[in-house]
Amino acid sequence: MPRIQPAGPQAPGLGGASVAAVVGFLVFVELTSGIIQGMMPTLLPELGGALRVSAGDLNWVNSAQLLAAAVSVPLFGRLGDMYGHRRMLRVAVVSLAVGSALVAWSPSFEMLLVGRVLQGPLAALLPLEIGLVRDRLSAEKARGAIGLLVGSLTFGTSVGMVLAGLLSKVLSGVHGVLWVPAIATVLCAGVVFFLVPESTTRASGTVDWAGAGLLSVGLASLLLGIAQGPKNGWTAGTNVALFAVAAVALVAWVIVELRVAEPIVDIRLTVKRTLLPVYGASFLVGAALFGSQTAAVLFLASPPDKVGYGFGYGPLGVGWMMLPIGLLAFVGSAAVPRLARVVNARTVLALSGVLMAGGYAFLVLAHAEPWQFVLANVPIGLGTGLALTAMPALILDASPADRTGIATGVYNTAKTLGGSVSGAVFAAVLTAMTFHGTKIPTESAYSAVWWCCAGVSILITAAAGAVLGARRKADTAAPQPAPAA
Repeated sequence: MPRIQPAGPQAPGLGGASVAAVVGFLVFVELTSGIIQGMMPTLLPELGGALRVSAGDLNWVNSAQLLAAAVSVPLFGRLGDMYGHRRMLRVAVVSLAVGSALVAWSPSFEMLLVGRVLQGPLAALLPLEIGLVRDRLSAEKARGAIGLLVGSLTFGTSVGMVLAGLLSKVLSGVHGVLWVPAIATVLCAGVVFFLVPESTTRASGTVDWAGAGLLSVGLASLLLGIAQGPKNGWTAGTNVALFAVAAVALVAWVIVELRVAEPIVDIRLTVKRTLLPVYGASFLVGAALFGSQTAAVLFLASPPDKVGYGFGYGPLGVGWMMLPIGLLAFVGSAAVPRLARVVNARTVLALSGVLMAGGYAFLVLAHAEPWQFVLANVPIGLGTGLALTAMPALILDASPADRTGIATGVYNTAKTLGGSVSGAVFAAVLTAMTFHGTKIPTESAYSAVWWCCAGVSILITAAAGAVLGARRKADTAAPQPAPAA
């Protein structure tokens, strides 16, 4: 049985004023996390040029980090539930600091990917922080604090996009710019080690290392097979072997998760009818948001006089063009608590899918002028912010208190896994649809990516509808109070 200790503003050793301060410290961590996540996509064209990497292969810079996140998030969530969320926050920021230093130093594409893998626990920061917030605050105040954390993350992403461009003007080379977020992670480590208290709620059990290993092998094989398909041929022996390994590993993983007492991903909890559609929506949001980032940046940096599309922007121009997504995501995140009180969080999630689908569809039809690109990103950014804040609120409402870390970890895993899978798929699209005799994607390749994102966004709305249906059934099945005598 889990060991439950008092939680809320008056938890042992932490008064209400301290709670506000701790939330502020966590906001700083998420702001830094967002800056790192915003800077990387903006700098991809510069990194590709410095390391001589093709447009298709550049997708792996994001996919490698997302793949590592897909495994590390549930693992860190489980360990946080068992041994303390602050303890695992410390491990996560140390890994992030080492990975950021490797990314900044990387003399080769391979070393860059190693650094990105070590940055995987970046995605575990938010679930661990949610565990701390849930442990210290009432449900109502926790939702507000979570909205603030998500808003800080999205705002930091916007800052990072522009900051990367500004720093590229004053620092020597892309590697010089990347040392700035590496230093910022050291400040985050100081905050987490010395200013954040430990959570009090603990879950019992053991760590499912076998499940973590099988999930890693299965996902890595699947994504590598998808990415290598256009190069080697989908029916080539190597690709067939990769897909076979992925199938065997993932089937074995499901079997293990259903049999062990404490799985790394609680499949039975995941498939609860009030949670499964939210996790499905998380996967879809990640697919549209993270999967399309590399394509958008590469499109903006493409020289129109040579390829017939794009705007030929450098890092600063790319940052300004991508800024509306982050700013509107921040606005959307901040609006969710108030909107949820009026129309509920499930309706907010449905609205997010509609907005994102409309933005991507507009982008397919009109992307010849910079203002068209910016206009399309307004509903995409707003919808993204609504979705990213509504989903954790839905998950918190439907998950047990001692499973907060693992429940929100599954959410982040689904989101990052969606981005990693779509990143590999979009890499295959950009690799397959190129000008004859070159590795340069055609304009149709980018349109295909945006059409896929529009379709995925429609599915987000459908998933939100399933959440509504599931909640209505749950409410109907709940015991009704006896009529008054």
